[in-house]
Amino acid sequence: MAVFESETTLAAPPEEVFSFLLQPARLIQISPPEMGLKFVEAPERLQMGDTFRFMVQTMGQVQTITHRITAYEDPCLFVEELIEGPLPLWVHTHSFVPLDGARTMIQDRIEFQPPGGLIGLLLTESRILDHLDDAFHHRYQQLGRLFG
Repeated sequence: MAVFESETTLAAPPEEVFSFLLQPARLIQISPPEMGLKFVEAPERLQMGDTFRFMVQTMGQVQTITHRITAYEDPCLFVEELIEGPLPLWVHTHSFVPLDGARTMIQDRIEFQPPGGLIGLLLTESRILDHLDDAFHHRYQQLGRLFG
């Protein structure tokens, strides 16, 4: 199993950042445009047990993926796990650490397993990690602009 970890600090309290990232429409706003993120089925605000479907473009292919919220502690943490998609395992833990009354550190940890077979020759652990690094760099830049 591979692990990706990243973090950033925002000038906003955890409650505000947590609420923002639970809104699928907001996730589109902070995702890289080339990712082509589009929600097929999702509530306005994610909660414990919610399942949501989305489409993304990866290596020129559009993938439909389903995740479920499997842990939820407002405003500290939520976890989304892959239910259906191109990888055998994907667990994304979003943690929100208060630094003082006005700042929050977001910590993202993604545990994943690259696919096997022929697709695994193209979609390697290294390639997935590079993609995640680029995507989270973009996401954190956008969040920094939105939260000052």
